[in-house]
Amino acid sequence: MSSSELDNLSTQFRGRTPLNSIPDPSQCPSFTSSHRKPQTTPVRRISNVFTPVTGHTGTPLINSDPSLHFDLPQDPSFWKDHNVQVLIRVRPLNNTEKVSQGYGRCLRQESAHTLVWLGHPETRFTFDHVACQTISQEKLFRVAGLPMVDNCMSGYNSCMFAYGQTGSGKTYTMMGDIGEMSGKLSEQCGITPRIFKYLFTRIREEEDKQKNERLKYSCKCSFLEIYNEQITDLLEPSSTNLLLREDLKKGVYVENLTEVSVSSVDDILRILLQGAANRKMAATHMNTESSRSHSVFTCNIESCWEKDSMKHFRFGRLNLVDLAGSERQKSSGAEGDRLKEAANINKSLSTLGLVIMSLVDLAHGKHRHVPYRDSRLTFLLQDSLGGNSKTTVIATISPSICSASETLSTLKFAQRAKLIQNNAKINEDASGDVSALQQQIQQLKACNMLY
Repeated sequence: MSSSELDNLSTQFRGRTPLNSIPDPSQCPSFTSSHRKPQTTPVRRISNVFTPVTGHTGTPLINSDPSLHFDLPQDPSFWKDHNVQVLIRVRPLNNTEKVSQGYGRCLRQESAHTLVWLGHPETRFTFDHVACQTISQEKLFRVAGLPMVDNCMSGYNSCMFAYGQTGSGKTYTMMGDIGEMSGKLSEQCGITPRIFKYLFTRIREEEDKQKNERLKYSCKCSFLEIYNEQITDLLEPSSTNLLLREDLKKGVYVENLTEVSVSSVDDILRILLQGAANRKMAATHMNTESSRSHSVFTCNIESCWEKDSMKHFRFGRLNLVDLAGSERQKSSGAEGDRLKEAANINKSLSTLGLVIMSLVDLAHGKHRHVPYRDSRLTFLLQDSLGGNSKTTVIATISPSICSASETLSTLKFAQRAKLIQNNAKINEDASGDVSALQQQIQQLKACNMLY
């Protein structure tokens, strides 16, 4: 791709922040197309299940923001557990929500681990981490993204899901502002580019540290989307309806999917921009640029070194998944093709929910069939759900009472996900047998060609 083409693609990501991600005020309660002014009683909403958040004087907090800052602790032991780790990210209220409902909220955060849904009855949730609206992109990366790189370089498979309703901040969290094509990342760039900047820094450090053992890393990336239950190669968009295959060694993989060798964060940014330009986007009531597909960005990291006259190999796979919006079809205002999209999105997310519930039952000793094959998404990522992977779910939510039901649904999903038990193992060939056998096969083939 030329630099001018990349510049054009990069404009899609500028200004994509949680503050401007829900532009249609008509989706908030007590708001009609003929009235685009603040309501006189903005916090009384949704079948009287909510009461307004109040200040110390007992008056509703309509024109002020009651949010508090809770710092996220960086705890290395966070990643030693085999359970799926769950992080909730609360985005700020956007202007549309403020116009419609003032500062009316459906949530109250109590700590860096707990928050309360303010319906009747109030429901308290506890998670591994709860990131408040003031947490920076860099801090979120250090808590959730940085350990994933260390895991992959140690030979573990790792996966990160972003789950939530449209406009809750999934793409901002995963991608953020990747408009600047340079090694220096902006403050608003998301977890994905930060992960790879750190990865290549670590690779250079490790290769330099183990020169005597001739340590070398290689990285190959792919980028796909699942749209209407069909898999498309985002790096070669003419390759559509690709097939899933299963192999004893490779696990589940996509046949004929493009893999690109990468060695710098600039390589990653080019792939991200190229792939993102080919994603299925459409306007919904919830978002003017809603992702109508699930995207999976995968990096396979292989290391090779010599020790005791033998070659050693280690493999790690990193999956970064941006799921389509989880809201109900009614909320999205879907019609025609959009309705078909919504039905397929809901089918795959529903299957994801069923897989999670089945895995939770298995963890509690119940016998359950896990319906991985009921959707392309769950079949492709079955290793990340109850398999050989260290997995993190980032559930993004809006604090506004406009999104109360979707926020509660997301919190319940995240609560179930944290009960999944994975069995992550280091993927390593410590004997060197594989390499030796491959070399022997090549030598025998060469000998046969001579005779």
